[in-house]
Amino acid sequence: MQQPTQPDRQPTIPAAVGVHWCAWHEAYSNTASPVRDTSGAVLHACYSCRQAYDLVPVAERS
Repeated sequence: MQQPTQPDRQPTIPAAVGVHWCAWHEAYSNTASPVRDTSGAVLHACYSCRQAYDLVPVAERS
């Protein structure tokens, strides 16, 4: 019995995948994005810390 053929498909991987240190809860996270703290320094914050501390990622600032 012949197997059906499927087109070659490459797995879809997001362009920016990585694990960064969340400066707020002080642990590694795969949801951390760069944000600015009150002094203007760029640090990483994970999704839950961004929600809890109302932090806006640098890429979303206008």
